[in-house]
Amino acid sequence: MTFTTAIMSIPTAYATLSNAIPGKPYILSITPLPSSSHLILRHPSSDLTIVDNQTLQAVDKFAGGHDGNVMDIKNADGAVWSGAKDAAVVRWDERSRRPATKLKGTCGDLA
Repeated sequence: MTFTTAIMSIPTAYATLSNAIPGKPYILSITPLPSSSHLILRHPSSDLTIVDNQTLQAVDKFAGGHDGNVMDIKNADGAVWSGAKDAAVVRWDERSRRPATKLKGTCGDLA
């Protein structure tokens, strides 16, 4: 009895940014933009870079919503939400690239 194993070939892509983004030395996370084929890159900064998903070229950014570094990005209910070290949660308006809603928390002593 002979067994043959089919080896699936998974293409490997080595996409890199051909132009560095000033002040953004590395990427912390990549999140799809819900309404388009763009991606959102999170860097150690207070804004988010929007890039083309094929070329990884920067096309725009979400800015003006946070005073501290963005710690997380989520797509929920067809919207982009981010939370940062400034204790704020921002819902972004994809058309204007500005904050649509900002929830500001405070950090106090929990004990």
